[in-house]
Amino acid sequence: MSKYLEIGRFRIRCDKWRHKEYMNIIIVGAGVVGFGLTKYLSQLNHHIAVIDYNSRHCDYISSKLDVLVINALGSSPAALESAGIESADMVIAVTPSDEANLLVCNFAAQYGVSKRIARVKTDIYTAGSKLDLDRVGITHLIEPEKEVMQKIIQYIDLPGVLETANFQSNNIYLRGYQVTEEMPIHGKQLLEIKDITKDFPVLFVVINRNGKSLPPIGTQTIMAGDKIVAIMPKDSFKTFCYLVSHKIVKMKKAVVFGDSLTAIHLAQALVGHCEEIFLVDPDLEHGHIAATQLKSVQVLHGDCTDSDFLQEIGIQYADCFIAVAEDMEDNMMSCILAKNEGAKRVIAVRNNQRHSELFYSLGIDQIINPQQITLDAIIEKIQIIALGTHLKLQSADIEVVHFKASGQSNVIGKSLRDLNRQFKNVVVIGSIIRKNSIIIPEGNTVIETEDEIIALSPKKYIKRLNRLFNPSWAKKISSTLSNNHVEKK
Repeated sequence: MSKYLEIGRFRIRCDKWRHKEYMNIIIVGAGVVGFGLTKYLSQLNHHIAVIDYNSRHCDYISSKLDVLVINALGSSPAALESAGIESADMVIAVTPSDEANLLVCNFAAQYGVSKRIARVKTDIYTAGSKLDLDRVGITHLIEPEKEVMQKIIQYIDLPGVLETANFQSNNIYLRGYQVTEEMPIHGKQLLEIKDITKDFPVLFVVINRNGKSLPPIGTQTIMAGDKIVAIMPKDSFKTFCYLVSHKIVKMKKAVVFGDSLTAIHLAQALVGHCEEIFLVDPDLEHGHIAATQLKSVQVLHGDCTDSDFLQEIGIQYADCFIAVAEDMEDNMMSCILAKNEGAKRVIAVRNNQRHSELFYSLGIDQIINPQQITLDAIIEKIQIIALGTHLKLQSADIEVVHFKASGQSNVIGKSLRDLNRQFKNVVVIGSIIRKNSIIIPEGNTVIETEDEIIALSPKKYIKRLNRLFNPSWAKKISSTLSNNHVEKK
């Protein structure tokens, strides 16, 4: 039987409460993103408290995860205090209400919480505003619509890309591609490719051939059919495009379909990528708002789930059709129709990942999940214990992780060649951020104090890596687990 504590008229679910986590984190909002954060952070053995007003959300998260769940208003001081805000290291506010998220961060600042993250869906607090969010109480702001727009642009910049992610404020790129015989990298060893890219370095970190990962060592040869993943500074992106035979040219025509804030952001962002841009808005009032904000964009009122309308706007001449409407099913249908009418590439935004393979088989080139993108963006901002999983690579059982070499790290003073020997060349250091400079490392590169490392590693090695980079954390976890074991006895 469930146990609850009473806070006024609110209840606290407390039948699954453990005290072995080493950092105190409060998550306000237990929707899809809140649940994903809770699951991710609880796996790292942190001390998590979740607050949500929806009792069904509370019951679900409590049945799935071993965390404290409080059924209450997230902005309630009583609920925040019961969640342990006075000793919290971090508060993450991801409720559906922007105002509630801002208020939670404001309260957290007054309680002295050092890191305060808020998700804000609208731009009324950020667009052209002189509002100082630091004074409001926010240390990190997540804007899902802009995050989605940036992800879509990544796919547009490199057609056919298999994997895409940007790190360090979009200064480091990760891109995956399938090799063909026409590409300059076909038939070349990595050492030869390194000579070609010496002025604009590109590091190949994953080579997947017929479902098997090959070590990305200098003598490895890239062959047609290989799925490769490379990491590079932003300035090296043009070099990578050359290596995969992609010419960066402006599109002739792009059509954006949507009545969302993302549609407006995306249409504006496409100005530098396309000669002719159409924004088709199914909501007349929203369309008027979009028309006042957008320059060099033709705003039309219409429905892209209508084949006749698509033909009227000349969809057959579109290099790209992107559906970002509030109605996710309309996005899928309009993309299928646009592809059938002749659009070269179609991209849909959809929260639900069900039947994705079916939609791909029907011609949709990319399906963007805003909830997953928001979750990834928050995880990147957290960097708790200097570890954040950013991307699960589809081409191999490898994850992108982020570490920081603290003063007690066992890796300081060691070269990457030493680490390669220790991990048998299966862990690849993709880049080092040192004093705001980005380094694509070589075997003799030595890790220094405060270096930030982006690495690609099989999942089974991540805990071992974390012990190397964060020995004090590992010792703390070990001690806490040991104490819990003694208490149980």
